[in-house]
Amino acid sequence: MQIRQIALGVLILMSLISTPSESNAQATSKLWGMQGEHWSAESRLPDHSRAGYHSGDRDIPDVAVVADVKDFGAVGDGKTDDSVAFQTAIDQTEQGAILIPPGRYVLTAQLQIRKPNLVLRGSGRDQTILYIPKSLLEVQPREGFVAQGVAKHHYSFGSAFVQIRGDDGLERISGLERPSSRGSSILVCETAGDLAAGEWIQLRQRLDEDLGRHLHAGQNAGKDTLSRPRQIEWVARVVSVGGKELQLDRPLRIDARPEWKAVVHRYRPTVQEVGIEGLTFEFAGKPKKKHLLEEGFNAIQITNVMNCWVRNVRFIDADMGVKIGKTRHFQGEDFEFAEKKRTGRTGHHAIWAVSNSQDCLFQRFRIETTYVHDLSVEGFAQGIVFSDGSGRSINLDHHRSGPFENLFTNLDVGDPKRLWRSSGRGDRGPHSAARTTAWNIRHSGGDVDEPNRIRRMFPLINIIGIEGYAEKTDDPQGPWIEPNAKAPPDLYQAQVKRRKASEKR
Repeated sequence: MQIRQIALGVLILMSLISTPSESNAQATSKLWGMQGEHWSAESRLPDHSRAGYHSGDRDIPDVAVVADVKDFGAVGDGKTDDSVAFQTAIDQTEQGAILIPPGRYVLTAQLQIRKPNLVLRGSGRDQTILYIPKSLLEVQPREGFVAQGVAKHHYSFGSAFVQIRGDDGLERISGLERPSSRGSSILVCETAGDLAAGEWIQLRQRLDEDLGRHLHAGQNAGKDTLSRPRQIEWVARVVSVGGKELQLDRPLRIDARPEWKAVVHRYRPTVQEVGIEGLTFEFAGKPKKKHLLEEGFNAIQITNVMNCWVRNVRFIDADMGVKIGKTRHFQGEDFEFAEKKRTGRTGHHAIWAVSNSQDCLFQRFRIETTYVHDLSVEGFAQGIVFSDGSGRSINLDHHRSGPFENLFTNLDVGDPKRLWRSSGRGDRGPHSAARTTAWNIRHSGGDVDEPNRIRRMFPLINIIGIEGYAEKTDDPQGPWIEPNAKAPPDLYQAQVKRRKASEKR
């Protein structure tokens, strides 16, 4: 009898052990599998394995301190204006980290960083506070304007109290001799010039109606999007050069075609290795102005740089947290967005990626307040990854003008009622171009917001692992929805692991 009971116990234990593995097998996506066995670079599921600082192949460095803002006259008493001292420290420090000791530093002017290899390092976000009592509109007045009959302010759309700006440093090499398809890692040029392995290139293609439809999986790109000259830009590292052929380190996100005036340039960005870390931006807490009339309580704007970072930073009562434009391989991590005096919708954009920004990573962020637009992609931003974040009621704002192949993964969005609430003018095309991916999005329950007019506004969208949707995977030209496929939990991490394993073979 005792032997029989033991045997029964063993059978029960084995069934308990095997059930999760069977469940996990059922919980994988047909687009990926558990370890990428269903995936290819040509598939509708984009490759995000190179997002972040130095393509995810290096940790953000702890740069040695070479200067202290107090040596340049900063006081940090919460009363003295330290703006001049900070800018002097930036201007007179060639490279290295500038320490900002514990204190409350008042800033009433913009800080400009326009050179490489410089870090602003606070002593921790509970210790180093940058207090900004006035808006950009107050310190640098500009007239508002009216567009489409709507009154607007310039600072609603950008500029910030800390600005990092560089230049692409482009040198034209060649046009394309023949086309290459999305998913290919090869470009065939009219000439490879003197390009060598290890260098970076930027491929630029002139937007027209045909390219616009290609970006949007057959949808029109929008009247305004096509109304002025625009380039679709994409950067990659050269692995090898063979005659006219460039072997690159990553697959193309869209086709490259001579008829789109495709040109390969040598890419040498003038600003790299700039960081902001270990501090808090605290704004005055004046009530937020109406939408598009925000007066510019904006923290950080980063433009035309590569391999830069912002980490361990808190934003209090900010109209705008971090905006990146024409920026590649940026990494932002350990952000906290909070409210102190403001209530309701306390800001305009928390995190905002625009203007051909590519392969940037935002991870481990917490949005403990509500923005009009929490996580925003716009203007051909591509390969942007939002991973391991959480918030009160996060929306994934797709702001039109062709953002494509962006990833939202392993997020806890809190209340899901505004999950896909997106904006942007209607003449700028669909909310998103092709192949937006949301993967393992958790929420607190209740009605889950669905993308508006999903086939038209989010062409070829992939929604994997969001409870509350009906499964829909039978239309290769429509949305791909697998609500119960939650393994692996973080697609970005899974893709990085797969890439690095393949590179070791």
